[in-house]
Amino acid sequence: MWSKVRSRIVGDGAPRVSGHIAYRAVLEREEVPDDLWRPDVVLWAGPKTHFVHYPLRRGTLYNLVAVFHSDRYVEGWNTVGDPEELFKRFKGRRPEVLRLLERIETWRMWVLCDREPVKDWSKGRVTLLGDAAHPMLQYLAQGACMASEDAVALAEAVAASPHDILGAFKAYEKQRYLRTGRVQLMARVYGEFYHASGVTAELRNQMLAGRTPEQSYDSMAWLYGEM
Repeated sequence: MWSKVRSRIVGDGAPRVSGHIAYRAVLEREEVPDDLWRPDVVLWAGPKTHFVHYPLRRGTLYNLVAVFHSDRYVEGWNTVGDPEELFKRFKGRRPEVLRLLERIETWRMWVLCDREPVKDWSKGRVTLLGDAAHPMLQYLAQGACMASEDAVALAEAVAASPHDILGAFKAYEKQRYLRTGRVQLMARVYGEFYHASGVTAELRNQMLAGRTPEQSYDSMAWLYGEM
């Protein structure tokens, strides 16, 4: 996100601030009430907020991430969060959510940012990959995935043209920029879907309600199918 190398290659200034903030904390397994423990990922979505929790380290820890809309801006990803602000944003939400939030004494927070998609992220014998090339919001959980795909694509491009590194970098960019750009933009869309209210929420519900599980899987084939 804050790559100094990117600033020399792309030169697109500061990241785009999304207006969303994430608070994160971790509980020990024994600190989680049995009726709230789930072995998989659970997401609670509401107007301008969502809350997700899931186990870590083979179930010995429980990860909690609360996201809400805010104009607050602090650089970095390890700032101490303000519980008063958190509970103000989640006031009136589901009791299951509030019970888990109440068990946390110290939260870490970060302002969610991304950048506009670009198609050129190489200069001479230097190229970018992962968040330095195409930083994205977390709503599709694809940051590390895209970095891994980049690494494979870059290695294959260089292996195919070991004596033409500049050409290999361009081939790598050409293969990756539309896919990564789509993920960047769709992550924004999913963030709006999660936090929708009013007419937007009604339209979201109408659009999703009639889908079969198979149709839901098919709609994500572009992301989880073959590259």
